[in-house]
Amino acid sequence: MIIDAAGPPREMGRAHGEQARELIAEGLELWRQELARTDTDADQLWKGLSRESGFRDAAARWAPGLLDEIEGIAEGANADPDAIFATNCLDEAWWWGEKGGGCSAVAIADRDGKTVIGQNMDLDTWMDTTQVALRLRPDNGPQQVLLSRAGVVGLCGANADGIGVVVNTLDQLPVAPDGLPVALVLRLLMTKSSLDAVEPLLRSIRHASGQAYTMASADDVVGFEAGGDFVASYANEPTRPGARWHTNHPLSDGNHEVTFDPQDWATGSSEPRLSRVDQAITDLATPDDLVALLSDAVAGICMYPGRWRDDGFTFGSLVIEIDDPPSVQMTAGPPDRNPWVDIPFV
Repeated sequence: MIIDAAGPPREMGRAHGEQARELIAEGLELWRQELARTDTDADQLWKGLSRESGFRDAAARWAPGLLDEIEGIAEGANADPDAIFATNCLDEAWWWGEKGGGCSAVAIADRDGKTVIGQNMDLDTWMDTTQVALRLRPDNGPQQVLLSRAGVVGLCGANADGIGVVVNTLDQLPVAPDGLPVALVLRLLMTKSSLDAVEPLLRSIRHASGQAYTMASADDVVGFEAGGDFVASYANEPTRPGARWHTNHPLSDGNHEVTFDPQDWATGSSEPRLSRVDQAITDLATPDDLVALLSDAVAGICMYPGRWRDDGFTFGSLVIEIDDPPSVQMTAGPPDRNPWVDIPFV
C-alpha cells in the first residue's frame, strides 16, 4: 500500500491513519496475539511505552511535530493512542523485553557518478502484511518517500533534496528510557538537506536505542552509531572512503565490547552478513548490483523464515539512487521472492 499524506504534522498523521486503518488494526491484533504467546499483557506494554517511559516526553522535547503526527495517526485510524505511540517505539519495545531485529545496510558511490544506498529491514514474521510506502509532503521541509509499517512514521527512506537514510539495530550500545525513539530520530534526519547537518543533530538529542544511521547524498556517504548519549562515526575499508556498510554490531572506536548472544539471531548472524558485503563491495556500483546483493538468500543477506531465525524475515527492502529527485525501489517481504516496485516522488 502507498500512503500519500500532505500538510501540517497532525493532518499528515490523520491521512496516514485513515488510509491504513485496516492494516493498523490488523497489525495491533497481530502484535497482541504475539505478546499473548509469552503471557505479556499488550495494553500494559503499550501504556508503559507510551506513558510510563520517558519516550513521549523526549518526543515533546525534540520532535513535537512528530508527536503531533503520531497522535494524528491514532485519530485517523480510530485506534488507541497509546498503542499507536508504542508501535512507533519498535526498537524500544525490543529492549523492554521483546526479541531484537536486524538489518543489513549499504551505501556506495556509483561509478557513473551517482550514489546508491539501500537496506534489508529484518523484523518479526508476525509483522508481515503491514508493509506500507509513505509519500509525505510536509508543509515545512522536503518531500519524503519511506518504507514503513502501518502506523509508524517511517523506517528508512529518502527525501527530495537528495538525502537517503538507512538504519541498523545495535543492541550493544547504551539505551536511555528518556531518549528519543529511533523512528523519530530517522524522521528528523529526513528533514535535512545536507550531510553536514547529520552529526550536530545526532549529538543534540539523547537516543533511546542503539542504532547505526547510514546516510548518502549525491556526493558523499556518512555513517554514525548512536545510543544513549553516545555518538560516533563509523567507517569500513580505507580503500573505499565513498562507501559504508553495516549489520548489527558496532564498528566505531567507541570502546563498546562486541558480544554475540547465541540466542539472538541478529547479533549471531551479524558478522557473516557483514562478511558477505565485505566480499561484494568491490563489485557494487549500481542499483541493480545492490538489488542483487540484498536479494541473496543463500548467503543470508536476505532472510526468510528459517534462515537465521524461524520467526523472523526480511520485512521489506529499499534501494535508492540519489538523483533529482531520488529513484526509490521497494519490496514488501523478502526481496528474493517479492517484486521490486518503483515508488516515485509526486
